[in-house]
Amino acid sequence: MPKCSIVIDLGFGDAGKGATTHFLASQQPEESLVVRFSGGHQVGHTVTTRELEHTFSNFGSGTLQGVPTYYSAHTTLFPPAILQEGNYLKAYQPKLYVHPLAKITTIYDIAYNRVVEKQQGHGSCGLGFGATIARDRDEVYFYANDLQFPWVIQQRLQSIQNFYQSKIAQQPQAVQEYYADELQHYDEAYFIESCLNIKSFYEIAQLAQLADTYQHFIFEGSQGILLDTQHGFHPHTTWSATTSKNAIELILTELSDAQITMYYVTRCYQTRHGNGPMSSTTPVTLINNAHEANVTNEFQGEFRTRALDPDLLNYALSCDAIHQQDLSLTKNLVVTCLDQLPDFSVEHLLEQLSISFTKVYGSFGPRLEHIKILK
Repeated sequence: MPKCSIVIDLGFGDAGKGATTHFLASQQPEESLVVRFSGGHQVGHTVTTRELEHTFSNFGSGTLQGVPTYYSAHTTLFPPAILQEGNYLKAYQPKLYVHPLAKITTIYDIAYNRVVEKQQGHGSCGLGFGATIARDRDEVYFYANDLQFPWVIQQRLQSIQNFYQSKIAQQPQAVQEYYADELQHYDEAYFIESCLNIKSFYEIAQLAQLADTYQHFIFEGSQGILLDTQHGFHPHTTWSATTSKNAIELILTELSDAQITMYYVTRCYQTRHGNGPMSSTTPVTLINNAHEANVTNEFQGEFRTRALDPDLLNYALSCDAIHQQDLSLTKNLVVTCLDQLPDFSVEHLLEQLSISFTKVYGSFGPRLEHIKILK
């Protein structure tokens, strides 16, 4: 019976999914596979060891343990970023398995995403993820399977370029100029070269084909439930399901008879990028946060913090339960950054939450040895 661990962020993202995935991967590295089931190349999951601190975007957070990554059909890939990160991590032999219908982001998706964000200011990462999903829904496709065929790559790019040119032509002159200026930063020839040169890092496969190869499937979530396309707060949402919905579907259809354990992750305080709504709890004074990986940037906006809101955690837990189809699941809680807010009481938090957890973990720093079982 395969073991499946699902790592889900209960907030607006940035809670510590990467560190949690790294921790889980360390337990059975030779028998584990990290599964990306939502989001894509726009994530930033930071893992810290004594030798290296690295923010993963294109490879799973088990890579430093030698654990390969599977990208499902729900995800996106950006070949130049895979090439760059893969070369940087070569000493760890990074490996991807990719569903043939995983979506490919292009330079045109990124440019259009940034044009829209400049107009609307919703808090996008500016990396083309949402634009890629929207384009796919408009039936202008580019899939991982296409990367095996150079002529097909060129045809896909031409179709996508025409698609966005038509959309941009309907915009004001200033928007058209911004789009044209944005494209000046990208090189289509390099993009095509990257598509062809990432072959050493990936293999086309479906999850069911890997079911007998691995024993522990670690489903590494993206962003947080409060940004979910269904359960977040429009218009400040992502273009994917950030609950366990996709992971559960993959397990039931491709990994039968699996033992499922949830790992719900939250910092001991709220965080949020950009100008979206945030629960009006009290401000917090943090220590030991000089190396915070999340910073204010042009497209995501300001990185904000406030005291944790148990009601929002309960809301997120209730949303996730909707998608679990009355399955018998083990549910654990991971509370991170406890070294940054030393007066925080995990026991008091547990009293305010709507469900009981089998195990409660606390993280008192960024590395494996800082994660402790509290209950």
